[in-house]
Amino acid sequence: MEGEQCASEFKSFDCDVITEDIRKIAESELHERECDLQKCFDTLKESLQKENDLVPCLDDNFLLMFLRARKFDCQAAFNLIKKYYLAPITYPSMFGNFTPKSCLNAINSNIHYFLPYRSPEGSAILLSRFGQWDTKSLSCDELLRFNIMCNEMAIQNPVTQICGIITIADMKDFSWSHLLSIPISDVKCFVSTLQDCLPVRDRAIHIIHHSSIFSILFSLIKPLLSEKVKSRIYFHGDDVNSLHKHLPPEILPEDLGGQLNNTANERFYDSLLNSEDVFVARNSYGYTTRRHLNLRLTEIRTETHCHANRTP
Repeated sequence: MEGEQCASEFKSFDCDVITEDIRKIAESELHERECDLQKCFDTLKESLQKENDLVPCLDDNFLLMFLRARKFDCQAAFNLIKKYYLAPITYPSMFGNFTPKSCLNAINSNIHYFLPYRSPEGSAILLSRFGQWDTKSLSCDELLRFNIMCNEMAIQNPVTQICGIITIADMKDFSWSHLLSIPISDVKCFVSTLQDCLPVRDRAIHIIHHSSIFSILFSLIKPLLSEKVKSRIYFHGDDVNSLHKHLPPEILPEDLGGQLNNTANERFYDSLLNSEDVFVARNSYGYTTRRHLNLRLTEIRTETHCHANRTP
């Protein structure tokens, strides 16, 4: 209880109120200006309505996610929305049945979940315990799809849109059986989706309890990562004190040297399941045909390369 009392000094994961300190981050880092919002919305809507074969969501809150992710550069936000809608066409196996209720197997595994409290800077913290993956009951496709779903659910929150996401990858007990159960095609799909197709501000990726087996996996992943993402990856070995230099123990579970218990955040899972309608609605938008898909993918690769050198 003592740890939880200390943790209560931090913003909760569920916090969706843009306080004065969060507003200042939006203005200074994302160039968000209240007086410019309507103009940005109108520009995006006009571009989206002209895009062939696309049925887009034109809700202002939806568009705002992408504007924040691209620092209110309307053209960059438009390009990101196109990539967002192309992802289900490009990677149909990853986005089939993309709803929380179809991921109950992954939810019950307790591998991916957001911690109850945010970082001191307001970032949401996603904990992924890959070493706990039971490859016999959960496919790699299901595992990675659920990680993407967790990220997409989190960015519905305006505080997360502004302050971003920190990922902790706990690789304790990651073994050869795990490594041999990961198709490289799934890895490429996963990295491409998270890095290039979602309006996520990746603040940092902390890898802890990693072994030589994980090093083999990372050697396959590293060439797929942008320089920006690679610069934000921190390896801590088994040194939890190294992790604590970035994240205070008051908001971490005990097995990461923290003061909170090790149980999964059931409130997060409940919130995710209650968002079923949001994900069902997501599936009603997108490109209506694969026509010109190769041309669009070529354009997207060019846009992604240009964006890789920007700082979110």
